[in-house]
Amino acid sequence: MTRTAFLAALEQLLAPLPEAERKDALSYYEDYLDAAGPEKEAQALAELGTPEEVAHKILEEQAPADPSAAPASPARKPHSRWRMVLGGGLAVLAVLVLFCFFFQHTKATPVQPVESISPASEIPASSAETAAESASTQPAVPVSTPDGLTFSLSAEMVSDKLSLKLDYGTILFVVDPNVSDITLQFDGFRTRYLTHSNKKDGTAEFSYHVPKYYALLDIDSAVLTITAPENILHEVDIDLAMGDVDLGTLSVEELDLELAMGSVSADSLTVKDADFNLAMGGCRIDHLTAPEFDAEIAVGDCTIGMLSGARDVNISVITGDTDLTLEGSASDYTLVTNELKGTSIHNGKANTSRKISLDSVTGDLSISYTN
Repeated sequence: MTRTAFLAALEQLLAPLPEAERKDALSYYEDYLDAAGPEKEAQALAELGTPEEVAHKILEEQAPADPSAAPASPARKPHSRWRMVLGGGLAVLAVLVLFCFFFQHTKATPVQPVESISPASEIPASSAETAAESASTQPAVPVSTPDGLTFSLSAEMVSDKLSLKLDYGTILFVVDPNVSDITLQFDGFRTRYLTHSNKKDGTAEFSYHVPKYYALLDIDSAVLTITAPENILHEVDIDLAMGDVDLGTLSVEELDLELAMGSVSADSLTVKDADFNLAMGGCRIDHLTAPEFDAEIAVGDCTIGMLSGARDVNISVITGDTDLTLEGSASDYTLVTNELKGTSIHNGKANTSRKISLDSVTGDLSISYTN
């Protein structure tokens, strides 16, 4: 069977799928055969199997276990947003979320051939809604590098918010007082699936979503390095399905982190208001300066070497330990701990304007003070 005949037959057999999912599947197998090349096309087709076998596996994945079950979440969002509800049930939910993500990217998928980095000209235009396009300005022009792409943004382009929504990858923040612009260096990403836009209100958005049938074999090599001057970012919003985030010595007014599988770390983080949601992965911050800080962790430890300037702090961990050192003495705070054995209020009348709330289902709570 030739490549053309294989793809034509597969397209007919996948007719029951929604158009977007059918195109994603066909695109994957087209790329797979492209990477194999004419010399190894016959071998690649033999490894894939017949169109009937491939279609059966794909359709089997899509068939709902229960016809009355709620419809699946949109295909472009490989992981569902989760919110912690205190109790062991969410730990199970976190595992299910991750299983679904791996399932749709690995099952019925042959070994992914190596895909070369696409040139800048292959980057699609931003997929923002039509209404949002009218409020967009000219996006930053990327510069091709041997390993990927680099974007350079002026302070005005991110005066409101920097938004990152990635299927996978490691994100590193580097603060450099000697630079004037913000650079985002994408190394090891499949750049054809990278989209970006710049809004007139000063919001820069970057999204990276691969088709659901792609094998994720290049996760470790995908690294986004963000280099910025000191105190230039106002708000940072990160939504990452798989990968770690290293905040370095970042200073920002608002920080929103949502990780399905991965950990967050920082040497020295300064933020006015931070919200962390981690499904499976821990949080380690050597020195945190934050009046308001919320962290919800399903599976993982939370370690903060020093917390300064705290006024309203809430840390909830279902499975994992919490280790926190607070600036000052115990009399400076109202400390409330919620564990399976009950709720305890420590020094509740000491300083009601500075409240620390720690929740734990299975794990140890360790609180210490500098004085």
